[in-house]
Amino acid sequence: MSIEHEQRKYPRLSTTSRVYGLRFQVKGVDIHDCRLVNLSAGGCGVEIQMADARNLEVGDVLESLYLDHPDMPLVPLSAVILRMLGKVPGKTLGYVLVGMEFRGITPFVRGLIADHVAAQLARA
Repeated sequence: MSIEHEQRKYPRLSTTSRVYGLRFQVKGVDIHDCRLVNLSAGGCGVEIQMADARNLEVGDVLESLYLDHPDMPLVPLSAVILRMLGKVPGKTLGYVLVGMEFRGITPFVRGLIADHVAAQLARA
């Protein structure tokens, strides 16, 4: 068995504060109580409460996705779920880590996100 190293197209910012939020709609349901754990110009990772994640699956398309942060563009985005960690049958409490990739994002908006991530990484 070989271990493949994941190559990222864009630098990724890990976040620990509640300054970064995320909200979206999936399958007609609004999901608001998410904590952004990482962000790049290509996508993000979020913690979602188990109760909100119970109907989510890899491949689901997330619509009306907003990055809630004063320095982020306030435009609706779309993303697809690429991976989910922590979602197991019978688990009803806690969080699921959801990794998503932005879809149909304009180069301008992608650039704004990339610039924000680069500025935050330079401060660290």
